[in-house]
Amino acid sequence: MIGMAIALGLAADSPAVATDLATRMRESAAAAQALQGPLDGAWTLCDAHQQPLFVFQITDPVGGAGPLGGAWRRSGASAPAGLIDAIARRGGRLAFRFIGDGEVVRVRLRRRGDGAWAGAASENGHDLAVTLRPSASGVTPR
Repeated sequence: MIGMAIALGLAADSPAVATDLATRMRESAAAAQALQGPLDGAWTLCDAHQQPLFVFQITDPVGGAGPLGGAWRRSGASAPAGLIDAIARRGGRLAFRFIGDGEVVRVRLRRRGDGAWAGAASENGHDLAVTLRPSASGVTPR
């Protein structure tokens, strides 16, 4: 009931209040983003022809305050998802492992100057060149 009264009061208020509220929301979002590490967010692993292979959602606490973690799925809207078994970053290197379709997938990458990561993925005993980039969802590397 009180929340509804506040919402109605905000809706009836001047445009200045709406602008102030939008500014505070942007500032809060920026503060939350500052609590996340550079790998936090959505990433896409592509082959040498830039065809998406896997999509990842990675959690990366700022300052190494906790371990990296994440989930994966093959590209495609209906693809099932799974958890990344192991993920580790050491300097400009990143490695992770997960089980895809019953096979272990290992990815070994090095950070490039443009913020993307490049290297190799091994699945079913086959190595292929890959690139990990922020997904088109607007996530940008820091």
